[in-house]
Amino acid sequence: KTQNAKPKRNINNNNKSDKQGVAFIPLESVAVATDIASQSYPTSAMPDPPVRIIRLPAEVAAADAKLDSNARLAIQIKENVHLEKLARSLIEQKIRPEILREDVIHALSDWCRDMLTGPALPLNKEKDFIDDALKSTEFVSDAEIYVETLPGCSYAGLIERNRADETKKRFYPDVDSPLRVREEVLRERCVSMVNHFAAKKNIDDEGLKKKAAEYFFGFYWDTIMAGRPPSYNSYTGMEACMGEMKFLKQSEDIVMYGLGLSKEMPKELIFLKSAPPPIHTVVVFAVVMALCVWTLPSLESIDEHATVETFTTSIFEEGPFSMSPVALGNIRLLFAFVCMYTTKEKIRNGAEFKIVRMAGSELRGGYVAMKGWRTQGFYTSWAWNLLGLSFFLGGMIPMLIAYGREDILQKYPWILRAALISFEVAAPSALLTSSIVTYALWPKAYKDHGASGTKGFKGWTGLLQHNGNSFAVLLEVILMGGLPVMLSHASFAPLFAGIYQAFLWFMANRWAPNHGPVFPYFFMDTTLGRRTTIFMVVLLAVIGFFFILFALLDMGMTMIEQGGHGAIPNVCCVIFMSYMLMKLKD
Repeated sequence: KTQNAKPKRNINNNNKSDKQGVAFIPLESVAVATDIASQSYPTSAMPDPPVRIIRLPAEVAAADAKLDSNARLAIQIKENVHLEKLARSLIEQKIRPEILREDVIHALSDWCRDMLTGPALPLNKEKDFIDDALKSTEFVSDAEIYVETLPGCSYAGLIERNRADETKKRFYPDVDSPLRVREEVLRERCVSMVNHFAAKKNIDDEGLKKKAAEYFFGFYWDTIMAGRPPSYNSYTGMEACMGEMKFLKQSEDIVMYGLGLSKEMPKELIFLKSAPPPIHTVVVFAVVMALCVWTLPSLESIDEHATVETFTTSIFEEGPFSMSPVALGNIRLLFAFVCMYTTKEKIRNGAEFKIVRMAGSELRGGYVAMKGWRTQGFYTSWAWNLLGLSFFLGGMIPMLIAYGREDILQKYPWILRAALISFEVAAPSALLTSSIVTYALWPKAYKDHGASGTKGFKGWTGLLQHNGNSFAVLLEVILMGGLPVMLSHASFAPLFAGIYQAFLWFMANRWAPNHGPVFPYFFMDTTLGRRTTIFMVVLLAVIGFFFILFALLDMGMTMIEQGGHGAIPNVCCVIFMSYMLMKLKD
């Protein structure tokens, strides 16, 4: 049907031959599609599925388990060549040749892969691959809408040129809008379908039709924004949803309910409004936090280790790793700057994650956009920012000593205490984060979704926060200043995790108010009954375990250093632990 379809006529009759290919299915065809999709299609008449030119994530994972590295690499290169050729063709023939930059090509190639393995799947075929993609007005327009968001594209006047075109001005969304189609177009489509159903049922009540259209709009919006991968947030994604029998049936149920023809509210309109933690979870949480507070070390114990010598003394007195206080301070401040810059970029770029639910969860699934300060709601970000604070304070202390301002530390002893405590919590948290990503989250994402599912881990911010954190901590403890992690201070780590747990409970209904309660981690879901309490206790225990593990590492390195073997054992330890903790590619 896709290969033999006639070109779609433009919804704007005054622009039938627009060179840029901006054309969309008429709104009246939406209602017709509902009737067509409801008809049976003889199995014997179904055409053979075309051979895909870009493999689906499940196909990639299955093939990778059977092929050797050379065969996998050859297939990846072949697919990348096809995608880059399509991206260049889109820019040269449909968008604007003067923005043909390599960074734009690479970003658009990745976008094409997501589209061709998602809503644009009918275009994912060997025969006439590029030609049919260029003829698809929705695909071409979505590509240009995406290119508008890329850094550096505004210099060529792309956005200004597109908004000067009346047709594109009507259909192209604002660059900063999270909805990548015009909201007015989506609403018009919903009104068209509601009017079609109302006409079939002889309903003329405008109030009911408006109510049904609003229900349907909310469902349609939620489907392309949260219920599907991000690639469905597009005109191509809108059309793909209209081609799904399940979506059409759900739409019909919602519209019929809105028109008063059905008394039972569809489950798509029902979602949990709040998810407070179970009472037994709160009780256990309060008991554990009380124990942590009760076992906190005294100020005398903290001051015993939070000394100027702790932060200004190098592990090695001679050799290539012997460092002066100024050198220690500069390296730590450099680490702190990297942490701060990474956080700034993550806040600027935003993040989007898929909600993972366990069996029995009452939460809504889908995708939730984390933008601005919300990107700092993950435990990884908390641990990363705490590590940056630790390095900043630990770097300032030797610099103050070097410049003769020890009086500041005497006047404000909390600087030394905060530097030690923050490191004692951030260092084990770094190893915990790296371990979970390397051995659990990354492998599962690759198994379920292929290379496209691990993009968040392979970006430079992800690599730094999941790998660079542990590397910086290992350098500090094993090769630089040897900051201590004391077993007597073990209550700090679970107390930090408990504060984060309380933060997630507070934020559950605030991440995405229109979506319902959201928890960044499936094991912190408060709708799992007794499992909620079990997971919380296990999490606190694991945090404490990594604290003890790090304290033992610190003690072990002290014993090795006393052996007088120089820096070789320390370097080998850094290399080995980095290899075990870090993951840089699929």
